[in-house]
Amino acid sequence: MMNLIKTIRPFFATVIAGIEVDHKLCSVVVNFYRRGQLQQTQIKEFKTNPGELPIQAVRYIKKIRAKNPFTYVSTLSLSITQGVINSDKESEFEKYGVNCNEVVYKRFDNNWSVYVPNQGIAETKKRFLKLGADFVISPFMILYRLAKDTFQDSCKLYVLFQRSNMTLIVTKQDAGVLFGGYYVLESEIDLGLSVVKHSLSEDEEDIQKTDIESDLQNELSNIENVVDLDSESSDDDELIKVLKNDDSEDDLNESGEDSSKGNDLDDFSRINTAAKFIQSALSEFYNNPLYNSEFINEIVIFNPHDIAQETLQQIQQITMLEVHVLSCDIAKELANLGYESYKFFESKGQV
Repeated sequence: MMNLIKTIRPFFATVIAGIEVDHKLCSVVVNFYRRGQLQQTQIKEFKTNPGELPIQAVRYIKKIRAKNPFTYVSTLSLSITQGVINSDKESEFEKYGVNCNEVVYKRFDNNWSVYVPNQGIAETKKRFLKLGADFVISPFMILYRLAKDTFQDSCKLYVLFQRSNMTLIVTKQDAGVLFGGYYVLESEIDLGLSVVKHSLSEDEEDIQKTDIESDLQNELSNIENVVDLDSESSDDDELIKVLKNDDSEDDLNESGEDSSKGNDLDDFSRINTAAKFIQSALSEFYNNPLYNSEFINEIVIFNPHDIAQETLQQIQQITMLEVHVLSCDIAKELANLGYESYKFFESKGQV
C-alpha cells in the first residue's frame, strides 16, 4: 500500500479543508497545494442547525476528495474542558489540575502548553463520522496565531468571539500565554459537541493516529467513477435546491429587518454573558497565586462573524477597559494550521 501511495502521490494535490461550525453557520475554506505551494482556495458557507455539520458540507468535501484522495479535514476543538497552562513542564501540569495521562497536549517554546482531554478525541470522531477529522485545532492556537502580530510589552486580554463560544488568553510579547479560558455562550453541552485537539506532541506513542491508509484505499477505489459521482452529486444538489424552493443561497445573504433585529437581540444577550465571563476570568487572573498577574489595559476582540461593533462595545462599558475589535476568518486559519499539521506529520512519515 505504501508503495502505491508513493507512486501516485506526485499526481495529486494536497488539499486541506478548514471547517468551522458556529451556531447556525458552517464556514469552509479549502486550500489546494502542489509542491508545497498554494495553488487555489475555495470558500463556501452553509446554513445548518445550531452546532451541526451540514450534509451539504459533507457532500462538498466528498466531491473534492473523490478527485483529490490526499484531502484532509481540519476543524476546531469545542471541548468544554480544554485549556492552556503557563508552563511547558509536565511536572507542573498537576498544580493546574491537569493529569498528563488524561489529556493530549502541545508544548510551545515560550513556556506554555495547550491541552484537551483524551475523551474528546472520540467525540470529535463521532461528530465528523460522515466526513472524518484529520487535524483538530485548539481555539487557543487560533487565537494566539491571530494575536501575535499585535503583541506589545503591556499585557492584553485577547478574545476570540464566536456566537457559540468564547476563547480568551492573557499575554504579551515574548511571554507565552499567561492565562486562558474557554466558555460556552449558548447551550451546546446537551448536543454533545465537545471536540478535541489532535495533539502535535512529539511523543508519538501518545498520538491516536487516523487510519489514513485505509481511508486512502477507499478513496482510490472510487477514482475511476469520478465523472459518475460528480453527476450524481450534482443531481442531488439540484434536488435539494428544488426541495428548498431554490433559495438556499439566498438564505445566506438574508438581511431582512426582522432577522436583523433578532440577531441583534441574540448577540446582545451573548455580549452580556461574555462580559460576565470576562469579569470572572480577570478576577481569577488577578487573585489566583498560580498566575503571574499583571495589569491588563486593553481587550482585543477578534470578531469572525461580523457582530455589530456597537454591540461588542458593550463589553467596554461593563469591564471599563478599552476595547479594540478586529475581523478574522477562523475557517481560513484552520486550513492554514491544518497544512502546518500535515507538514509536521509528513516529516515523520505519518501521512
